[in-house]
Amino acid sequence: MFLQGYLRMMDHTGLDPVEYKWNYATYEDEALGKKPDKSASLEHESEESVNQWIGKKITLTSNGKIRCTNCGRPTKKSFGQGACYACFSTKAENDMCILRPETCHFHKGTCREPEWGKANCFKKHTVYFANSSGLKVGITKENPVSNRWVDQGARFGLPILEVDSRVAAGTIEHYLTKFLPDKTAWQKLVQGDPPYFDLVKEKEKYLKHLATKEFALETKDGKNIPLKWQPVISNEVSEISYPIQSYPKKIKSLKLSESEAIEDTLVGVKGQYLLFSSGVINIRSYGGYHFQLTVDN
Repeated sequence: MFLQGYLRMMDHTGLDPVEYKWNYATYEDEALGKKPDKSASLEHESEESVNQWIGKKITLTSNGKIRCTNCGRPTKKSFGQGACYACFSTKAENDMCILRPETCHFHKGTCREPEWGKANCFKKHTVYFANSSGLKVGITKENPVSNRWVDQGARFGLPILEVDSRVAAGTIEHYLTKFLPDKTAWQKLVQGDPPYFDLVKEKEKYLKHLATKEFALETKDGKNIPLKWQPVISNEVSEISYPIQSYPKKIKSLKLSESEAIEDTLVGVKGQYLLFSSGVINIRSYGGYHFQLTVDN
C-alpha cells in the first residue's frame, strides 16, 4: 500500500485496544498541476487501520514541502503544530493561552477571535488526573474525556472536577502544578507501561485540599469573582490499551526528512507516536508536512 499527502494527526476510536486512523490532506491546486497557493484541502482518511500495519515494514519519507493545516497555504516553516506564520499569529487556537489557559485574556477584549473563544473556551471543561509516564494533571473540553487521554498516550485516567470555562480549568490546573506535573515524559511513555498510581486515592486527597482554597476569576470590568467548581462524583478509572507488539529497543526520536527515510518494522502505536524497532516518531510534530508512506504486505 502506498499513501502520500500532507500529514494530520492520527484519529482514534475505542479504548481496548485503541483503533488508529491515518489522516492526511491533498490539495486541488496540486491535483490540477497548478502553482501551489492558498487552496481548500481535500481531506482524506485512510480506510486502512493503522493497527493493521503493525508487524509490517514501513517506509516513511518527506519531500520537504509544508502546507498550513489551517488555511492550506504553502509555508517554508511550520509553527505550532502545522500552522503558517499568518495563522499562527492571528488565530485564537494558536495563541499562547491555549498552552497556558490560566493566561486567558478574553475579558480584556484582546482575544484574537472572540466568536471562536465564546464557542470553544466558555463551555464545560474537566480537570483530570492521568497516568501516562507517571501521575499528571490536565484539562480538556473533549467528550468523552478519554479522547484526551488517548492523545497523550495515558494508560489510566480519572476525571476530578468540572468547571464552566477553559480559564477556570486552567487556573485550578496551574495551582495543582505546584504539586504535580502537567507534562508527559515522552521517553518513559514509549519505553513501557508507567508505574502504578491509585488515581482514586489521589483524587480524594486533592479534592479535600482544593476545598480549603479560594480561587477567583477576573471579569471584563476588572473585578474578581469566586471560581466555582464541581467534583466529578464517579470514581471509575478508565484503562486504555494500545496496539503494541513490543516497545522499541532504543529510545530514539526519529525524524521525517528529505535526506533519509524511516525504513523499519512498525511495532506499535501509542498516543501520537509510531513505535518502530529502532525508535519512535511523534506524528503531531509534523502536522502539515508532505509524506510518502509505503506498507509492505
